Amino acid sequence: MTPEQEQWLIRAIQELQASQKELQAAQQELQAAQQELRLVQQNQQVLIQELREGQAMLAQFFREALDRFDERTRAIERRTEALERRTDEMAQEMREMRQEIRDLRRDFLERR
Repeated sequence: MTPEQEQWLIRAIQELQASQKELQAAQQELQAAQQELRLVQQNQQVLIQELREGQAMLAQFFREALDRFDERTRAIERRTEALERRTDEMAQEMREMRQEIRDLRRDFLERR
């Protein structure tokens, strides 16, 4: 082997070793990026679970709020119906009292 060929072979081996080191560094960077991606995915799963739990809690809150609203609405309706009945009763009593007053006047005028 000639000295030039020997030099060329030495440079080729050195370049190959440098390329291998670069490849190893790139592989380590890739592994680190993959690990980071796994952590991001795990965090994403945790966040998704927390969102689902939050949605469930919010849905429960709204169901309970709507139930309370319905209960209050029904109570108001019952009170309104009771007041309407009482108003009707009072109106009937007023009609009866007016009729009694008319009857009393008529009787009074007839006796005179």
